[in-house]
Amino acid sequence: MNSGDKHSEHPDSHEPALTPAAFAPTNGHTVDAIEFVPVAAAGVSRSRRLPLIAMMLAFVVALSGLILWFLITARSLAILTQPDKATVTIDGGFSVAIGKTRLLRPGVYQLRASATGYQALNLPLVIDDQEHQTLELKLTKLPGVLEVTTMPAGASVALNGEHKGISPLSLDVPAGIHQLALSAPRHLPLERTIEVAGMGQTTHVDSSLQGAWGEVTFRSSPPGASINVAGKEVAVSPATVEVLSEGEEVSLSLSGYKTWRQEVRVAIGEQREWPEIQLQVADARVSVVSSPAGANITLNGEFQGKTPVDIDVEPDTQHQLRLFLAGYQNASEGFALRSGEQRQLTINLKPRLGSLDIDSRPSGARLIIEGKDYGATPRSVTLPARPWRLELRKAGYATVSRNITPTPGIPQQVLIPLISGASAKTALPSTISTPLGQRLKLFQPEGSFTMGASRREQGRRANETLREVRLQRPFYFSVMEVTNEQFRKFNSRHNSLHANGNTLDYLSQPAVNLSWTEAARFCNWLSEQAQLPPFYIEKDGEITGMNTESTGYRLPTEAEWAWVARRRADGSMAKFAWGSELPPQEKAANI
Repeated sequence: MNSGDKHSEHPDSHEPALTPAAFAPTNGHTVDAIEFVPVAAAGVSRSRRLPLIAMMLAFVVALSGLILWFLITARSLAILTQPDKATVTIDGGFSVAIGKTRLLRPGVYQLRASATGYQALNLPLVIDDQEHQTLELKLTKLPGVLEVTTMPAGASVALNGEHKGISPLSLDVPAGIHQLALSAPRHLPLERTIEVAGMGQTTHVDSSLQGAWGEVTFRSSPPGASINVAGKEVAVSPATVEVLSEGEEVSLSLSGYKTWRQEVRVAIGEQREWPEIQLQVADARVSVVSSPAGANITLNGEFQGKTPVDIDVEPDTQHQLRLFLAGYQNASEGFALRSGEQRQLTINLKPRLGSLDIDSRPSGARLIIEGKDYGATPRSVTLPARPWRLELRKAGYATVSRNITPTPGIPQQVLIPLISGASAKTALPSTISTPLGQRLKLFQPEGSFTMGASRREQGRRANETLREVRLQRPFYFSVMEVTNEQFRKFNSRHNSLHANGNTLDYLSQPAVNLSWTEAARFCNWLSEQAQLPPFYIEKDGEITGMNTESTGYRLPTEAEWAWVARRRADGSMAKFAWGSELPPQEKAANI
């Protein structure tokens, strides 16, 4: 503050007041004041506020009317879910949720429901004009994981009668009660009821299979003999080996000694010691091979089996072999062996040939003899003098089969008339019987029929494509299922097990708990009993193909199953086996 500043006191205070000094420009210029014009007060006129209020009131009235209209026209939908915690969403229109109740106007919506551990639902929802409606939704639990381990590993695992694989095994299984069956070679089968929780949870099943054997200790003199059980080498004497309780052939063999063989039985869990086996010095051994194989063989007049075969013989003695095979000349050969000597004899059998001149009426049919095509008739063939099965095939005519045996030195004229396809149908017997006494009925389909389901049909599966099917050949169809008694003629060890505590293994019950391959092999066996060509091509116990020209027994095709199940007496085709409407009638099954 400059010393020239002056002070004055505030009239109401004794404190000094600060008064600004007068301004004087230093350059001599003067400052002129401009005229002050006050700005008009800001504000909104009343006339401009009125339209805005009116618009707001109109919006509130319209919104209230819309809400009132929705409440009047909406329908209440109570949604009950199982499980209760399921989340439900509805798309396709406006809805109001009030607890478990939704307000919706009539129409079509898309409903989605989901819950942890359950399969989600996604389905259309139709709201009609009923004021109060209820919808119950039951979600299906997700499959559970079943882990099966066994002692020993490698057991066959079947679930509800269907083979699933070999243990250890992990597979997805629907929630619920299931029948688990375990089986392993040389062990007792095990069946148990299990419960799978589902919802993605893992159920562990660990089972120990009881051995179906006892233990037998074998000693031999001299020791070191190979011990074979059921044809498999398992130990060297002295040793303790496992023998099935049902009995198995045990053999001890040692070079230079005769093989000891015996059927041995021992109770499950029992331990036995077999008396010491005195092995006898081997005399000699001859291995007999014939071409072709399968010839019956005798040694010194005693039957020894079919070639190829190994025979122990007394040394330093003259022996006489004789071989017999249908269609071939008998063969004989003498020999003598030294002690301990082994020799192979190969004998080529000479065929006893007969000539056949085969023709058909009309000519030009394909001649098939036991699967080999000999060309069109007329045809001359020379074959060994044994029974042969021949077939004649020609378009428009029924296939003809005959059994014939050529006679050596006597040419035979064979003339076989062919029957047209239409005539053959009328000539076929209405029923036939298998070698097991099963009755088969003749069916002669005509025209086509529809299989599968349209995409719009409820419950349709992905593989049920709608299609037209025509069965062009007549066929015989068994009127009854194959029983356990009949199937055991083919496989004496078959067991159909049980279901829900009830046995399925009575002799008169249908054979179940078997694979498609087993069923196909049964058909081939049945064809063999009837001296018919097999339909299925087998190799090492497996089905590798089909002979569609065969007249042997086979399994029905899917189309044949459908035609037989749905065909009515008046010739029409029902939609289902029980009729054309849902639900099924009592005592009806969709197989």
